[in-house]
Parts: sequence; C-alpha cells; structure tokens
Amino acid sequence: MNILKTSVLLAAFTFLANPLFSQISNFSDVGGKPLMEKKYNKVEGSPYYFGTDNWSDGILYLANGKRIDNISIRYNGYDDEVEYRKDGKVLIIDNFNLKGFEIFVENDDRSQKIKYIFKNGFSVGNEIDKKEFFSIVYEGKNFSVVEKLEVVETRVTPASYGESAYQKFVNDKEGLIIYDNKVEKYKGRRKDIYSILPSKKNEIKKKTKQDDLDLNNKLHLLIVLEYIDSNLFQ
Repeated sequence: MNILKTSVLLAAFTFLANPLFSQISNFSDVGGKPLMEKKYNKVEGSPYYFGTDNWSDGILYLANGKRIDNISIRYNGYDDEVEYRKDGKVLIIDNFNLKGFEIFVENDDRSQKIKYIFKNGFSVGNEIDKKEFFSIVYEGKNFSVVEKLEVVETRVTPASYGESAYQKFVNDKEGLIIYDNKVEKYKGRRKDIYSILPSKKNEIKKKTKQDDLDLNNKLHLLIVLEYIDSNLFQ
C-alpha cells in the first residue's frame, strides 16, 4: 500500500508531542488578511472544527508549490478558513493561496498528535467548489475518498419550560467518493465500497475474504481501496 495516497485521518498515524519541523524563514509567500472580530458572541461553542480555539502545529502547502513547516495554525470549519499567527496578529489565508495543509491535533490525554491532511482543488461540475477543503481519506489515480469536516450553526430548543432557544456550533462530517467526474455519498458501508466498481463486486469480496480484511477496520479499509485502485480499473 502506498502510504502517500492515504490519509492519517483513517490510518490514525500518530506523532510524538514534539514533531521535528524545519524553521520558517519567510512568511511573505503565505500572505493573508487580518482576522476581524467575528460576530460569534451570540453562538455557543467554537467555530473551529477541532472543538477549541487553541493552536496546533501545522504544515502549509502553498499554491505556488512551496511548503511552510513549523507553523501554528487552526481551522475555522464554519468559514472554511485556515488561520495563522504572525507578529502577534492572527491572519486568514486566502484559500486560493493554499492547495492543502496538515494539522497535528493532540488526543485527549495530550500524549500523541494525530495528523489530518486537508486539500482543496476538487471539482465535479457545480457540486464542489475548488476552494473547499476536504480531509483526505484516500487519494488515488482513479478515485478519491474524502470527508467534508465543517462546523454548522444550529438552533437548540431546551426541553425545560421557560428556557429560551439558542444558537450553537456543532461539528458535522460528510464522506464523499469522487471519480469519473461525479461524486457520491460515502458512509463507510460495504455497498459504498462496491459502488466504486459495481462490476468488480465479486473481486472485492474475494479480496476481503482471502486476506481476512474487516472494512470497519480503518487500516484494512485503506488496503481494500488501494487494491481496487491499483488492480481493478482497466
């Protein structure tokens, strides 16, 4: 399996709390506009996808081909924007200036960091905007499996009498399979996997049975996706 094609979101690759990154020499290629005060004060929760306003170690992949390591970033899932800090200011990077980023998020006990890979540039008719960022589950030569990680604003109506309704941020996630200039929903079910190549359903079943692969296992799923991509497309 080609690890470069897979996302640590599913593979759950973990890193020590102090990853070694090269130092940033120049911010001029990143650009960005200052973060203005946003009217979130009347909404409970956080617009940042990973449930906190804290900063995480990250890597930026710029549209001009350059890579910026060792940078503190956070992902605003409500506005689909990446923010970073420079000279005491918070700057928002224009999505056109980014082709992707990696963010290292601490687990609950802060003993490890999980890497999430995001990319934009996907385009399927009018269904996907090229500026939208998606978390990469699998990216191959014939198809990609991605997840849209976003924060949505919802109205909460309390069950107790006399309490007022209020607005709240909640995390949302939607899986997609992108191939052959079309996009389909992906919920991790067997039939979703078979839908990639319906005519090869029996071969996929044979592979999972022969190698004792459980599609509910994240690493096993990646093996199956790699097998489909590399062996079943003509």
